[in-house]
Amino acid sequence: MRIDKPAKLLGTWTESVDRGFHDRAEQQMGTFKKLLAAGPTSAMGTAYVRAEEVYSRERGLHIPSDDQRVILISAVSGTITDPTVALDKTFAGLPNVTEVEPIGPGPLGGVAGCGILKAKTGIPVDICVWSDQHTLGMVTLVGFAQTDDPRGVFGQIRAELERPAR
Repeated sequence: MRIDKPAKLLGTWTESVDRGFHDRAEQQMGTFKKLLAAGPTSAMGTAYVRAEEVYSRERGLHIPSDDQRVILISAVSGTITDPTVALDKTFAGLPNVTEVEPIGPGPLGGVAGCGILKAKTGIPVDICVWSDQHTLGMVTLVGFAQTDDPRGVFGQIRAELERPAR
């Protein structure tokens, strides 16, 4: 399997141009590379937003719409010796994430779990991680209400990222 970046996520979400979002996603991707048995065969660290960001002198780079949700994605492909250990190590490295529960990994298999990050801003942040023999990834859903079904959205996102290696 390999990780590919979709041009549009979930059909309409565009890739963010905010360097801060990308830096956070890429940092986590670097952590994932250390959990592989050998080097990565593919890797991705990026963010998506619902509305295209704009720049203004007054506000800087910002999302102009009422929808402030952001999706950060960090993922790698390679050889993962023990997917459960990789999942556990990932959550152990996220000390502010609580209420971690296993969830179904979807049709791509492996193991998965989601937890809640208690953000200082009060904005809800759901963090979902998956691991299997070939991929390891994390989807951070910022600003999603529980009625948005962040765990269901996680499964859709994972399915859009993974492709068979050629």
